[in-house]
Amino acid sequence: MSTVIIDGPTRDKLLAAGGTAELQDEAGNPIGKFVKYTQVGPYLVEGEWPSDEELDRRLREGKRIPAAEVEARLRKLRDALQ
Repeated sequence: MSTVIIDGPTRDKLLAAGGTAELQDEAGNPIGKFVKYTQVGPYLVEGEWPSDEELDRRLREGKRIPAAEVEARLRKLRDALQ
């Protein structure tokens, strides 16, 4: 993972935005998402990757979604962004 150093005013804006903030360029195009570290340590509240054991458990116990339903949802999201 790369590190990007930001200036103080940008840092203040991100922290004032709350737990998460969408980052956009000057034209309004989304470029990423800022997620603040928690107070209990450097662990992401959102976006943290589950462990291999957790993935295995989810596969065994989790709800299955048909591929056609996933594709339809992705098309709907893509269309909403255009």
